[in-house]
Amino acid sequence: MEIAPSITGILGFVLLFLLAFAGFPIALAFGVVGFLGLVYLAGMTPAMSTLTSTAWSYATSYSLMAVPVFILMGQFANHSGIGPDLYKAASRWMGRLPGGLAIATTWGCAAFAACTGSSTAGLLTFAPIAFKPMMDNNYSRRLALGTLCCGATMGTVIPPSITFIIYGTIVEESIGQLFMAGVFPGLLEAVLYTIVIIFFAGLGIWAGPPGAPSSWKEKFASLKGVWGMLSLFLLVIGGIYGGIFTPTEAGAIGAFGAFVILIGRQGFHWAPIRAGLTECLRTSCMVFTIIIGSMIFARFITLTGLSNLLVDSLAGWAVSPYLILATFLFVFLLLGSVMPALPVVVLTVPFLYPVFVETFGFSGIWFGVLICVMMEIAFITPPIGINLFALMGLMKEEAPPGELFRGVLPFVLADVVRVAILMAFPAISLWLPGMMLRE
Repeated sequence: MEIAPSITGILGFVLLFLLAFAGFPIALAFGVVGFLGLVYLAGMTPAMSTLTSTAWSYATSYSLMAVPVFILMGQFANHSGIGPDLYKAASRWMGRLPGGLAIATTWGCAAFAACTGSSTAGLLTFAPIAFKPMMDNNYSRRLALGTLCCGATMGTVIPPSITFIIYGTIVEESIGQLFMAGVFPGLLEAVLYTIVIIFFAGLGIWAGPPGAPSSWKEKFASLKGVWGMLSLFLLVIGGIYGGIFTPTEAGAIGAFGAFVILIGRQGFHWAPIRAGLTECLRTSCMVFTIIIGSMIFARFITLTGLSNLLVDSLAGWAVSPYLILATFLFVFLLLGSVMPALPVVVLTVPFLYPVFVETFGFSGIWFGVLICVMMEIAFITPPIGINLFALMGLMKEEAPPGELFRGVLPFVLADVVRVAILMAFPAISLWLPGMMLRE
């Protein structure tokens, strides 16, 4: 008995999720299910042609070449040891506020995200250097854990975000404009987190005593260790904003600049250079494998007609497009709670982008920002957020689940407020891209 193409597509999704939850590598799950579906619907020869053409197309994509160079920039920045210097500088400038060390951790994570574009690197870097000082100063464990877990997510939105590069390549939106669109939402996140910390620490709900005062001399001296990398970030992002170079060119300049800073700070030693190159290769291979596998799966789903069926169905709903958008953002939250951001984006965006951008007329840049913000929230939402498990695995008995879950909840609520603000005022995301001199 022949199965209808749409039913085949649904079965493909079911098989994909079964393989993913069974521990099958997500990239292979995408590729295997997509390839088998293409074989069933179109035959072996077309399936093999799709397999080879998709792999070649994305492996040689110019825009995706920005991925490895920005990853390399982040790795060199990380191995240069800039994390402790960022934390020290933030502590000098903000330590006197209620919950000052937690606020310093938040803004240190934001600055580190601007250098690396990685939430995982932020968590691994700041947990060892920020948790103990907060505990030594009698901070509430909930405040310390919540700040670390949530602050690290900012690498998903603050440029140079790898997620933005993937999204822009898939839907053919300007990666430069996406980078610019993430600046104010990322700063808004840091501001809202700061408000949460001051509120809980200032009212004494959670212990967060102010730190020792710092003189202006100490404050400016603390910038000595971070000005080079932050200047490099301004050069890279400013060059994209001004149309001086493309995101891929900017990534190459950033990687070279980070390498120079690494040598200047640590000296010429093979160990950190080799570690940075190795991690860059490993991460880049993972990213490209996921993209290629997911695009094969997307070609299979397109052939089933499910994409058109979804567009036609949602377009016929007699409800506000914003209500439909809110519903699918909640779906993003659920998926992002149990899967890494990249597979979720490449799984859903090819099918949802035509609905919200082409049918409902929403901005593709704004839609991309909302997706990345929802991924951030998913990372920290109890009980299955990925960052929660990463922090518990990193800190063992120092991060009991109950304390960690209670610690992140106020920050999750702050992020929900941020989503509402970004939906109500799209200009927060779109003003800076609209001011760019050239895409």
